[in-house]
Amino acid sequence: MIDTITIDELKIGMYVVDLTCSNSDFSVKTQGKVKSQKTIDQLKKQGVTKLVVEYTPAEVPDAKQKEDEGSAEASENADTSEDQEPLVNQHKNTKSVDDEFSRSCNIYDSAGGDVKNILSSGSSSQRLSITAIKELANGITESVLRNEYAMAILTRIRHPSTYQWEHVLNSGVLMCGFSLYLGFPKETLKQITLGAMLHDIGVAKVPRGIVDKPGKFTKNDMDVMKKHVAWGQKICKEDEMTDKVILDMVLNHHERLDGSGYPRGLGEDKLSKLARMIAIVDVYDAMTADRTYKKGDQPINVLRYLMANNKKFDRGLVQQFIKYLGVHPVGSLVKLSDEKLAIVVQGNRNEPVKPKIKIFYNLKHQRYITSKECDLTKFDIKILASVRPEDYDINMPKIIRQVIG
Repeated sequence: MIDTITIDELKIGMYVVDLTCSNSDFSVKTQGKVKSQKTIDQLKKQGVTKLVVEYTPAEVPDAKQKEDEGSAEASENADTSEDQEPLVNQHKNTKSVDDEFSRSCNIYDSAGGDVKNILSSGSSSQRLSITAIKELANGITESVLRNEYAMAILTRIRHPSTYQWEHVLNSGVLMCGFSLYLGFPKETLKQITLGAMLHDIGVAKVPRGIVDKPGKFTKNDMDVMKKHVAWGQKICKEDEMTDKVILDMVLNHHERLDGSGYPRGLGEDKLSKLARMIAIVDVYDAMTADRTYKKGDQPINVLRYLMANNKKFDRGLVQQFIKYLGVHPVGSLVKLSDEKLAIVVQGNRNEPVKPKIKIFYNLKHQRYITSKECDLTKFDIKILASVRPEDYDINMPKIIRQVIG
């Protein structure tokens, strides 16, 4: 049974399906069981007014019984129960997108050389620069903590010739933001970001002829490619990157819930939450990337693919990943109902189809216009679709930096 209740009617033990929050600066998860009074207090503090809850038939009491039982359970558990995954992630952006974007660009751009050196070291069996890659992971994490959207915008800038190092950076950015959204402790974010950046380090040892092959892999190609997991583990251990968070992602990012993955064919009972998350991030970034031999797919199509393959990817985490990214991820080029083009610059988790955008092109007159920010919750303009930059001869890397920077 589904029922809509007010925040004052919420009791410990209820399963929240959806909610309304008046403060969009906070990341509020919309599903989960309420396990403590602390969660209820946090939801009230963040401005939640109404919630949709789900009961099984056996759980539906009359109003008086529901109130009494809820109060008793709250009294018993108020100070002792802690949610493993709190409904409220109390992170608040401390900088605006505009304020953080130029700093994010500097970090992202300067990282290119560092990542190339890291990949080169991995391919030649030289020692990795532990200091350099840790500093890079720290810089990404700190930027995401200041504003979760600024650096994520840059993950939508794709260059076919630099896919490998972009994938390293994008995996770090997306995994950091996703973990923050899910409520992981801030003190573990830097290790998670570092692990995400290193998850594919073993690919540096795979011959380029295989990595960049435009056609379907032969069995021999695939056998060689699968070795990158073991090579990655070896590189990390040799360079003393032995934290369990890092090795978990390096070893298990190609494992699948149904046991069809590699290298060990582990099933869902053996895969950690981080392993399931990096599997999603890895596939999403790889499939949306431009390569020398093919254009990347639109994010919405990749998200549909992940949802459809729920025997391989954790459906609950895919749903949360979609909520984290938004229907139109930041950095996306979108066509509007008033015949203009815009870039999505900030998500809206309360109303996902109404993000903040920057309008910069008039389709009717086929010309660039002075860019202006628009909060779609305040205007009668709709996003019709995400579109490809090449369809309108838009230089996306240049436009993103000009319009947002």
